[in-house]
Amino acid sequence: MSNSTQWLAIIFLWASSATFAAGQDFDELTALANGALLGQHVEEAVPGFEIQLMREGEVLYHHAFGDWSLDRVAEANSSTKNVTGAVMMSIAQSGEGNFSLDSRLSDFLPSFDQPSYRDITIRQAFSHSSGLGALDFTGILENDSITLQQAAEQISQKPLVNGPPGSQFSYGGLSMQAAGAAAEVATGQSFVDLLAERITGPLEMENTRFVIASASNPRIAGGLESTASDFSRFMDMVMNDGVDRATGTRLLSESSVAEMLTRQTSELQPVNYSPAGNNRYGIGVWLDQLDQAGPAVDVLAGGAKGFHSWIDKEHDLVFTFATDQTSFANVELLSSMMHESILTDLYAAGDYDLDGDVDGADFFVWQLSNSLTGANLPADGNADGTVDAADYLVWRNNYGTGPLISALQVPEPASILLLFLAAASCNRRRCPQRC
Repeated sequence: MSNSTQWLAIIFLWASSATFAAGQDFDELTALANGALLGQHVEEAVPGFEIQLMREGEVLYHHAFGDWSLDRVAEANSSTKNVTGAVMMSIAQSGEGNFSLDSRLSDFLPSFDQPSYRDITIRQAFSHSSGLGALDFTGILENDSITLQQAAEQISQKPLVNGPPGSQFSYGGLSMQAAGAAAEVATGQSFVDLLAERITGPLEMENTRFVIASASNPRIAGGLESTASDFSRFMDMVMNDGVDRATGTRLLSESSVAEMLTRQTSELQPVNYSPAGNNRYGIGVWLDQLDQAGPAVDVLAGGAKGFHSWIDKEHDLVFTFATDQTSFANVELLSSMMHESILTDLYAAGDYDLDGDVDGADFFVWQLSNSLTGANLPADGNADGTVDAADYLVWRNNYGTGPLISALQVPEPASILLLFLAAASCNRRRCPQRC
């Protein structure tokens, strides 16, 4: 490595090692939330909801709006899939009963040992590509008088309308219900106990439990109720590669989290039904969604009545919007706008390395990106799709802003540039054969 490259690396390491100072007001986020109560940026006014925002496990913002209170319990609906997907990953990583994502439902459920159904895998069941119908019109998922095993047997009698397995994406809960029954057989435990033992217990999610349909037939893909605090802690564990920050307890291995967040579908796979209009899906989780008003979020849990939570891994953010008084479709654009407003508030214009300050390191990000074109470039300060002199001016005009600058003696931009050029020149004189 050349001296100039080493010097540049030191600049970046210095910038990235700085601790980000919280304390933003998030005025735009608050304005968007209050506006939703009045019907702004939504089709219908949202009567009440709660927002919690975390960065690296630290709560930055937690407020209730309208007819809601902090940590009020709400129906999570399909956000449940993220949590039960984590249960599946926990069992798969332990290998209990030879359970894996590529195990077949028929390995555990005799009723699935029949033509067409025999080869459905846990992976397919939890990524909506099993071939089973998308919607339950016969009440199996909400039947509180049967067991999960009985539900699976009834599901195995339904036509494979989207088969063969793996050929189509059709969003729904029937296949996940059957996968939950398979997990019970593999472990010898009820799914309610599996959830408590592996996820909600270790994470102290005291207000998260199945309320649809019953303890004997929990709705695997949509039966949980939860709170903003509970769900945020779960999502932060996922973002933190399986480790709960509060206790240091590892719930999932890094490889299990990585697999959970890996797309299990493809663009070539036909979409039979999808509430998102696409099939970007992992194990129980939506991937790369909410890009209407800003950059997409990496992971999304979305519920029918508006409860949703997302992860922005690049910026170490977890956001939970807790309510059951609207629909997710009604607040989808709003959530994307809130994501964009959060990034704007956290990172000043010209903060190209996203460390919370506009300083010399950001100049080098601009320099390395100069003349590049495309979407979401780190140094595209004016968001015109090109990194050029105009973005240098954004950096220069905002140089010195951010919570760390006041506490550090940072050279002027010109001084930093001269130092770098001097170092590079010195390196060329001393080591021409390596330049």
